[in-house]
Amino acid sequence: MQRIKDAEQFYQSRRPRTSMVLPVLKSMTDELLGQVGGEQLRALCFAVGSRLGETSPVSKIDKLSELEKWAQQWLAERDWGWLAIEYHDDAVDLIHGDAPLEAWFGDGALAWSAALFEGLYGTWIRQLGADERLQLRQIRLADRPADELRFRLAHESRFQ
Repeated sequence: MQRIKDAEQFYQSRRPRTSMVLPVLKSMTDELLGQVGGEQLRALCFAVGSRLGETSPVSKIDKLSELEKWAQQWLAERDWGWLAIEYHDDAVDLIHGDAPLEAWFGDGALAWSAALFEGLYGTWIRQLGADERLQLRQIRLADRPADELRFRLAHESRFQ
């Protein structure tokens, strides 16, 4: 829990707010939702996140703790929230808080737009050397806030 508080405090202290693009993003979202379904938007967001990970690759990082620190800085510079990593016996959770997704895309957008961060983090983890048997998937814990995005990194057998 302390790691989450530390990550949030780091983010809040470096938070530049810009909102000029919000009406454009919300209008684009409304139009897309009228033309395609949520699953297609989720796939699009995942692909965009993967592309972001490719254009902003991690380098010279060997440990998840280093990725956590690097990602906190990267996210704070963009005003995209914070990342904290929790370690479990058979999995690792990447927790993303203060994501601007509902501000960008409107109420109810978390159902599909969180895939942006799933694609981003998945790409970074592959760049660190994780093979295809390790998968990153969004999960939801009932005892955590709905706007706390949680992605579990685990062996593929954990998700079957």
